[in-house]
Amino acid sequence: MVSLLAAGLTVLGTITGAFGSLYLKKGAEDFNLNILEQIRNKSLITGISLFVLGILLYIYALSLERLSLLYPLTSLSYIWIALISEKFLGERMNKHKWLGILLIILGIFLVTFFSGS
Repeated sequence: MVSLLAAGLTVLGTITGAFGSLYLKKGAEDFNLNILEQIRNKSLITGISLFVLGILLYIYALSLERLSLLYPLTSLSYIWIALISEKFLGERMNKHKWLGILLIILGIFLVTFFSGS
């Protein structure tokens, strides 16, 4: 069984990373290769910061629990991205995407909670 703190940190890290992707997408609208201009790109900087925070949460979780138990939880990011994209970017979900999300949840459950010790 996965440590609740480690699992919680991993899930929080995936949510943080998903919002990081949202802000990177928004920041990409004003993106160019001029680094000085990109320092003022608030969405881009927010996205990068959220990714770093998510990575730090995940690293701490890894210090508490085995990689083979935590890594399947990182696939939750696919679910958060689908939901965030629909809510904040107006992207559409169809029955195949919903089925995919259900299969991801089932896979996480099977791998994480029935993996033995």
